[in-house]
Amino acid sequence: MNTGNFILIDGIVGSGKTTVIQAMFNTLQAKGLRCFRLQDWKGERPPTFAEIADFDVYFVFEPTRQWIGAALREEMSQTEHPYGGEELAHAFALDRQIMYLRLILPALKAGKTVVQDRGVSTSIIYQPIQPYSLSLEQILNLPGNKLALEHAPHHLILTSTPVERVVDRIRLRPASQGAAGVFADVELARRVDARYREPWFRELFESHGTKIHTLDTSKTLEESQANAVALISELLTTP
Repeated sequence: MNTGNFILIDGIVGSGKTTVIQAMFNTLQAKGLRCFRLQDWKGERPPTFAEIADFDVYFVFEPTRQWIGAALREEMSQTEHPYGGEELAHAFALDRQIMYLRLILPALKAGKTVVQDRGVSTSIIYQPIQPYSLSLEQILNLPGNKLALEHAPHHLILTSTPVERVVDRIRLRPASQGAAGVFADVELARRVDARYREPWFRELFESHGTKIHTLDTSKTLEESQANAVALISELLTTP
């Protein structure tokens, strides 16, 4: 049985997830909590909970940067010869399964807090509409995805910003952060945004005990950060 607090943050690209997560990290550290960030892990393999058990809060993300996650980032998502949606769905699910078994589930069992940037919710939204992909039912039945839904987050935070503003943000990103690519396509962004808002998506997670929260990230950086801090403070007192 999971006794910790599991918070998943998701939303369309450019909707402010990074701002929200950084605000949460800064706030929890300021409260004296020991926070582990997966991005700071330098090992050649993904960490196990036993190796980093002294922390209070674990900030993780998908895809990871080792093993399957490295293949997703360095090989399978290349733009010149991209892999098909079916292969990507299997790889994401396996990367997810490894992280859940090595870190997330043991941390929750130990009563820790886990804050995850993207997860099974992202696969559910994006993968069924990718070229040559699997159906939603097939995606839900992949072992890593089944495991993630069996241990669904206590809270799912969806960042919310008008699509046009999101596209403008992405187009204005410096080249060092990568090209906008398909994510600057307004119609695709609208389609993805609409899927996050559809009743079946909410019902799927609520049927697994997840509480869904919409966080307005359309205003200034300072206002978005303040909204994130207020929400995380509330959620950490009410698992």
